[in-house]
Amino acid sequence: MSIEEHRVIRLPRAAVWALAILLAVVFVRAGISKLGGPSASGWAGRLAHWGYPPYARYVIGVLEVLGGIGVLIPRWRREAAGILVALMVGALCTHAIHGELPRLIPPLVLGGLTFLLYWSRRRPRGEHTPHF
Repeated sequence: MSIEEHRVIRLPRAAVWALAILLAVVFVRAGISKLGGPSASGWAGRLAHWGYPPYARYVIGVLEVLGGIGVLIPRWRREAAGILVALMVGALCTHAIHGELPRLIPPLVLGGLTFLLYWSRRRPRGEHTPHF
Protein backbone atom coordinates (compact mmCIF):
# COMPACT_ATOMS: atom_id res chain seq x y z
CA MET A 1 0.00 0.00 0.00
CA SER A 2 1.57 3.31 -1.07
CA ILE A 3 1.44 6.53 0.92
CA GLU A 4 -1.27 7.92 -1.37
CA GLU A 5 -3.52 4.92 -0.82
CA HIS A 6 -5.77 4.91 2.19
CA ARG A 7 -8.91 3.18 3.18
CA VAL A 8 -12.13 5.10 3.05
CA ILE A 9 -15.71 4.14 3.65
CA ARG A 10 -17.70 4.09 0.43
CA LEU A 11 -21.27 5.16 1.04
CA PRO A 12 -23.88 5.66 -1.64
CA ARG A 13 -24.35 9.31 -2.57
CA ALA A 14 -27.89 9.35 -1.13
CA ALA A 15 -26.62 8.01 2.20
CA VAL A 16 -23.90 10.66 2.38
CA TRP A 17 -26.41 13.42 1.68
CA ALA A 18 -28.97 12.04 4.13
CA LEU A 19 -26.31 11.85 6.83
CA ALA A 20 -25.02 15.34 6.02
CA ILE A 21 -28.53 16.83 6.15
CA LEU A 22 -29.34 15.08 9.44
CA LEU A 23 -26.09 16.26 11.04
CA ALA A 24 -26.55 19.77 9.67
CA VAL A 25 -30.00 20.08 11.21
CA VAL A 26 -28.87 18.70 14.58
CA PHE A 27 -25.70 20.79 14.85
CA VAL A 28 -27.17 24.05 13.55
CA ARG A 29 -30.07 23.75 16.03
CA ALA A 30 -27.68 22.92 18.88
CA GLY A 31 -25.43 25.84 17.96
CA ILE A 32 -28.30 28.29 17.75
CA SER A 33 -29.53 27.14 21.16
CA LYS A 34 -26.16 28.14 22.62
CA LEU A 35 -26.07 31.52 20.88
CA GLY A 36 -29.46 32.91 21.83
CA GLY A 37 -33.00 32.29 22.88
CA PRO A 38 -34.37 30.90 26.11
CA SER A 39 -31.99 27.93 26.28
CA ALA A 40 -28.84 30.07 25.94
CA SER A 41 -28.78 30.99 29.62
CA GLY A 42 -29.19 27.31 30.48
CA TRP A 43 -26.14 26.51 28.39
CA ALA A 44 -24.21 29.31 30.08
CA GLY A 45 -25.02 27.79 33.49
CA ARG A 46 -24.11 24.25 32.43
CA LEU A 47 -20.83 25.31 30.88
CA ALA A 48 -19.96 27.35 33.98
CA HIS A 49 -20.75 24.31 36.16
CA TRP A 50 -18.30 22.27 34.07
CA GLY A 51 -15.61 24.93 34.52
CA TYR A 52 -15.70 26.58 31.10
CA PRO A 53 -15.34 30.36 30.70
CA PRO A 54 -18.44 32.49 29.99
CA TYR A 55 -17.62 32.94 26.29
CA ALA A 56 -17.35 29.16 25.68
CA ARG A 57 -20.99 28.86 24.65
CA TYR A 58 -20.41 31.38 21.87
CA VAL A 59 -17.33 29.58 20.57
CA ILE A 60 -19.02 26.18 20.71
CA GLY A 61 -22.25 27.55 19.22
CA VAL A 62 -20.49 29.22 16.30
CA LEU A 63 -18.43 26.08 15.59
CA GLU A 64 -21.58 23.94 15.67
CA VAL A 65 -23.45 26.24 13.29
CA LEU A 66 -20.52 26.59 10.89
CA GLY A 67 -19.78 22.86 11.07
CA GLY A 68 -23.44 22.05 10.45
CA ILE A 69 -23.50 24.28 7.39
CA GLY A 70 -20.08 23.03 6.28
CA VAL A 71 -21.13 19.37 6.08
CA LEU A 72 -23.64 20.40 3.41
CA ILE A 73 -20.89 21.78 1.18
CA PRO A 74 -19.03 18.86 -0.42
CA ARG A 75 -15.78 20.81 -0.73
CA TRP A 76 -15.78 21.60 3.02
CA ARG A 77 -17.52 18.46 4.27
CA ARG A 78 -14.45 16.65 5.58
CA GLU A 79 -13.04 19.67 7.42
CA ALA A 80 -16.41 20.57 8.92
CA ALA A 81 -16.95 16.97 10.04
CA GLY A 82 -13.50 16.98 11.64
CA ILE A 83 -14.36 20.06 13.67
CA LEU A 84 -17.66 18.53 14.77
CA VAL A 85 -15.95 15.27 15.76
CA ALA A 86 -13.51 17.27 17.88
CA LEU A 87 -16.43 19.05 19.58
CA MET A 88 -18.09 15.71 20.31
CA VAL A 89 -14.85 14.33 21.78
CA GLY A 90 -14.78 17.40 24.02
CA ALA A 91 -18.39 16.81 25.05
CA LEU A 92 -17.63 13.14 25.78
CA CYS A 93 -14.65 14.07 27.94
CA THR A 94 -16.63 16.73 29.80
CA HIS A 95 -19.48 14.37 30.62
CA ALA A 96 -17.14 11.52 31.54
CA ILE A 97 -15.05 13.69 33.87
CA HIS A 98 -18.19 14.91 35.64
CA GLY A 99 -19.67 11.40 35.91
CA GLU A 100 -22.68 12.20 33.73
CA LEU A 101 -22.95 8.79 32.14
CA PRO A 102 -26.42 9.18 30.53
CA ARG A 103 -25.18 12.35 28.83
CA LEU A 104 -22.46 10.35 27.05
CA ILE A 105 -24.98 8.87 24.62
CA PRO A 106 -25.74 11.93 22.41
CA PRO A 107 -22.08 12.87 21.76
CA LEU A 108 -21.24 9.20 21.18
CA VAL A 109 -23.99 8.82 18.58
CA LEU A 110 -23.46 12.21 16.93
CA GLY A 111 -19.69 11.85 17.06
CA GLY A 112 -19.90 8.39 15.53
CA LEU A 113 -22.16 9.53 12.71
CA THR A 114 -19.99 12.56 12.08
CA PHE A 115 -16.87 10.38 12.06
CA LEU A 116 -18.59 8.13 9.50
CA LEU A 117 -19.25 11.20 7.35
CA TYR A 118 -15.64 12.30 7.83
CA TRP A 119 -14.33 8.99 6.48
CA SER A 120 -16.88 8.62 3.70
CA ARG A 121 -15.84 9.47 0.22
CA ARG A 122 -17.62 9.32 -3.06
CA ARG A 123 -16.01 7.21 -5.74
CA PRO A 124 -14.08 9.24 -8.28
CA ARG A 125 -15.71 9.26 -11.70
CA GLY A 126 -14.80 6.25 -13.73
CA GLU A 127 -13.92 4.10 -10.71
CA HIS A 128 -16.00 0.95 -10.51
CA THR A 129 -16.53 -1.45 -7.67
CA PRO A 130 -15.23 -4.89 -8.65
CA HIS A 131 -17.89 -7.59 -8.83
CA PHE A 132 -16.91 -11.01 -7.59
